[in-house]
Amino acid sequence: MNICIVTQQYKNVISGVGLHANNLTNALLNAGHTITLLLPEDQAPHIVSPNLTIVTVKKPRFSQSQARWLSLSFSFNTALQKLEAQNKFDLIHFTDARESFFCSPLAPMIGHVNDTYSAEVKTPFEYKKHYPDWLLRWLYYSAVHVLESRKLHRLKLIVANSQYTADTITRTYPKTESKVRRCYKSVEIERYKQVRENREMVDPDPNHPVILFVGSNMHRKGVPDLIHAAPGVLEKYPQVRFIIVGNDKSVDRLKTLCSDLKVDQNFEFAGWQSQSDLLGYYQRATMFVMPSLTEALGVTFLEAMAAGVPVIGTDVGGIPEIIQHGFNGLLVPVESPLSITEAINKLLADGALRKRLAENAITTLDKFDVTSMMECTFRLYCEIVEK
Repeated sequence: MNICIVTQQYKNVISGVGLHANNLTNALLNAGHTITLLLPEDQAPHIVSPNLTIVTVKKPRFSQSQARWLSLSFSFNTALQKLEAQNKFDLIHFTDARESFFCSPLAPMIGHVNDTYSAEVKTPFEYKKHYPDWLLRWLYYSAVHVLESRKLHRLKLIVANSQYTADTITRTYPKTESKVRRCYKSVEIERYKQVRENREMVDPDPNHPVILFVGSNMHRKGVPDLIHAAPGVLEKYPQVRFIIVGNDKSVDRLKTLCSDLKVDQNFEFAGWQSQSDLLGYYQRATMFVMPSLTEALGVTFLEAMAAGVPVIGTDVGGIPEIIQHGFNGLLVPVESPLSITEAINKLLADGALRKRLAENAITTLDKFDVTSMMECTFRLYCEIVEK
């Protein structure tokens, strides 16, 4: 097949969108397909393949904002028009469905829905409770909600990253019902093999435990709740370090919260880290904690599990499709710092439990590996082409 993959991330991965773009492109090239990779100029990878063409557009406006897809959609449309004047694609695959909203190519479009917070837009008062940028966030989510209701159904197929996402999209936007398909995101389990084997031979330093968080959009992913949970952990385990990996415009505000709660000496805000550098953080981690307020799936849980790190997440959104409480991780109620404290302390006190959760996690990753993701993807491609 001749496929155009359109993505906002590739070289610098900041979310599951970038991870998926890498896994998808590599798997398609390995299967012998002809790929055109369309992406921003600052995301162009250094890949040499006879079956790969890389086409770039200008770096998006608001590149550090969730709204970066908006300007990209117009840029991608212009680029696709030029490409289709020379090429006939079997299909065009958007790793973020929103980037298709202002595109009108000749080839059929398939796109991923990676989150549900615009479909589940709430009242301004609910955002004010959790987010310092509550008004802007509410306005943005409300605007995207309107666009999704008018634009999503234009795609030939809509790929939901979890059953929770699929159910939310079809319930909120009834016109999409016949087009929504669930296809889980993937983790390249093999790249974490060495980390996992090292952890099996030598457990992370028990005298200096590390609680790891990886992600952006930190308020939505529950970092304030994790900070509020820290005093109860440090009371029993004063040597614990909390490492927060990722970029977020609210980091200074979160550091102030740490200072106010007198836990700042135990928190490290490490900023964005490359995929290769992240391996070192997973190697050191005693456990991974992400107490999201809302989460469509949570690819970083899959990364931590693949690395052999026991995980704690909230019982919300698509997270329970990954974490089975007490079997391959622990689930806590949303917005409950006390429950987070208790779950962390429980794992810190029980090395056998940490080991059992990590071992069980590996056995449950089969449906989230690249092979499973590509089997699902090829079924969708066949469905589109046959139509």
